[in-house]
Amino acid sequence: MYLGIDCGTQGTKVVLLDPETGSLVARGHASHPIISEANGRREQKAEWWIDALRQALKGLFAQTTRSPADVLAIAVSGQQHGLVMLDESGAVVRNVKLWSDTETTAASEKLFNAAGGEKRIRSLIGTTIPVGFTASKVAWVRQHEPETYERVRHVLLPHDYVNYWLTGEYVTDSGEASGTGYFDVLSRAWSWQMADLIDPTGRLERSLPRVAMPLEPIGTVRPEVAAEFGFSPGTLVACGSGDNVMGALGTGNVAAGRATLGLGTSGVLNIHTDKLAESVDPSIYVFCGLDGAWLPTIATMNATSTTTLLQQLFEVEIAEVENLIASASPGAGGVRMFPYFSGERIPALPRARGVMKGLSADNMTRANLMRAGAESVAFGLKWGYELLSQSFARAEQFRLTGGGANSAAWRQILADVFNVDVIRVKCDEGGAFAAALLALTVQQRAKGASVTLYDVCERYVELDETRAAQPRVDVAAQYQELFAAFTNTIANEDFEAN
Repeated sequence: MYLGIDCGTQGTKVVLLDPETGSLVARGHASHPIISEANGRREQKAEWWIDALRQALKGLFAQTTRSPADVLAIAVSGQQHGLVMLDESGAVVRNVKLWSDTETTAASEKLFNAAGGEKRIRSLIGTTIPVGFTASKVAWVRQHEPETYERVRHVLLPHDYVNYWLTGEYVTDSGEASGTGYFDVLSRAWSWQMADLIDPTGRLERSLPRVAMPLEPIGTVRPEVAAEFGFSPGTLVACGSGDNVMGALGTGNVAAGRATLGLGTSGVLNIHTDKLAESVDPSIYVFCGLDGAWLPTIATMNATSTTTLLQQLFEVEIAEVENLIASASPGAGGVRMFPYFSGERIPALPRARGVMKGLSADNMTRANLMRAGAESVAFGLKWGYELLSQSFARAEQFRLTGGGANSAAWRQILADVFNVDVIRVKCDEGGAFAAALLALTVQQRAKGASVTLYDVCERYVELDETRAAQPRVDVAAQYQELFAAFTNTIANEDFEAN
């Protein structure tokens, strides 16, 4: 058996993969709370992740006759960009600032200017540094909590911390490190120049973990972990990666020209490329893939969280969300929404707030509001995809993952807005499934097999033809006009003033 762990924003998932059948024989889940404040603070306690992992594993093994001793290897996927700071003893020194934290906006802008702007930053790290990346969080803690910062000896990312708890090793991988703002995605190494700009004292540089090879084990489970759960002491742990990188792996996005659209709390769209373009729009993030390639990516802060807010407002069950979206006509009766409830990355509006337009006594219905929310998310993702397509080839199909991919109404909106075929993957356990596939690959290679990630994905990743959607010519044309109006509004209105 192979165990996949996904430490996400809202909870931790675990899955157990049977390599003979390709099926997941058991699953487990436990949720995490989020510390959320009006100033943009979004934090969690790292101990919550470990508590959730324990609970999720307990639930998983209660579902199956398989034993923890049957697990040959483990891998972890985790929410990206979070800042985990440890002291000399390995204890966490403060709450973890999450990917969605915008309290660090001023620190991010200051760092951006100090580094010499977009062109200079690209020359140093091959990608950009939006507010959500780890760099601004380090700078913020150093500025606002100097006594805490003085205690720091290890700077990790969320999935790195889970790996540390499992193995005792301070390591990361190039895919996860790509989202820090102080890692060069071209050379796949830490950028000491960027680290020095963030912290000239050298503390950050001294605190960074080694970058492990993605297809080699980082070690075995600690004796304490093996004893607690019943794992074999020799159970291998692969390095794993961040959830954007692992989400692509879980859809089989390991060949040039493939594209993954993840529709969860946030929205993520990435493509697989063996060669980077010379010129890339500043809104595009470049992550290192696990197979030596790259994943140019665009990401929105607000995706299914938009319809979730409306669901809570209307006090309806999730099934009713689907019905409301489907019952309204394309265009939502003229209602337009700009769902920047947590600020936004695409476009880059970290201080923005949500706006609704076009409301009248005739169109202000629950169905129109819900559909306008879904359409606005699709428009935001398309806005980013158009920038992505200026440097990289368009995909002929989007492979969907995330909670929104389960909705026929969402799938049809995406197909029509993007004017492209979309299809959900059969096993939609996201990063947890991908982690199990990576654990299998790493363990087999450690035994001497020449298996590749492509080989594993071709065998185990299946597309669900019953959950596909094709663009409708007339609706796609209508959405093309609505999207033009959407982009015009983005260009001409100051959402940060609202």
